Amino acid sequence: MKIDLSGKVALVTGASRGIGRETGIQLAKAGAKVIINYNKSKEKAGEVKDEITKSGNEAEIFQADVSNPEEVGELFAFIRDKYNKLDILVNNAGIIKDNLLLAMKLSDWDKVFDTNLRGAFLCTKQAAEMMMANHAGKIINISSIGAIRGGRGQTNYASAKGGLISFTRACAVEMAGKGIRINAVLPGMIATDMSSRSIKRAGDRILERIPANRYGNPSDIANVVVFLASDNADYITGQAISVDGGMSIS
Repeated sequence: MKIDLSGKVALVTGASRGIGRETGIQLAKAGAKVIINYNKSKEKAGEVKDEITKSGNEAEIFQADVSNPEEVGELFAFIRDKYNKLDILVNNAGIIKDNLLLAMKLSDWDKVFDTNLRGAFLCTKQAAEMMMANHAGKIINISSIGAIRGGRGQTNYASAKGGLISFTRACAVEMAGKGIRINAVLPGMIATDMSSRSIKRAGDRILERIPANRYGNPSDIANVVVFLASDNADYITGQAISVDGGMSIS
């Protein structure tokens, strides 16, 4: 299946590394003009832009903390000034602050919610306003199978990602009549910087729980995101799609 996103404008939050990086690259390969959002990793974001532009595609980088309303406003003002539209939003920005419930600090609970859920709310609200003008748009929220499968030390992360699924479904109902499709992708154990500590600590035990018998790659997630961003997914909305090698059902 060939996917053509030529003429589309896409924003990927938290796109300087991992799943966000690969998603930005794959959207660009499909023809989209991509805004690479980052918070602190300017150099890494620049590397993503360079990889995209060297392939003859278009990309921009923009610093913004997605949990900060003012910075999100500046990000979307840039998109309006530069492109005057937004066709695709991928809410990928996320952090982890793992700890057991009784040892978890309130600040770590709040930080995870601020980035993983508040950030998606702020960006989705701005994106939906832009997309409504064209009566079309695709929003893909990157959740986690941690939202549907319990894990020690992740009460904050699991709750925020679970909230993101509910947010996806509620938004999908509101926006379907306006031509905007909103879905969530739930990655399993994907080999990234964020998961490296878990893989190093308990890699063999984790693999035993994955029927596909391998860790996922960022491209496994990016491929699904690109599909959901395309016209081929016009009749899909409000779904939470696990991409985990079968881990959530084992």
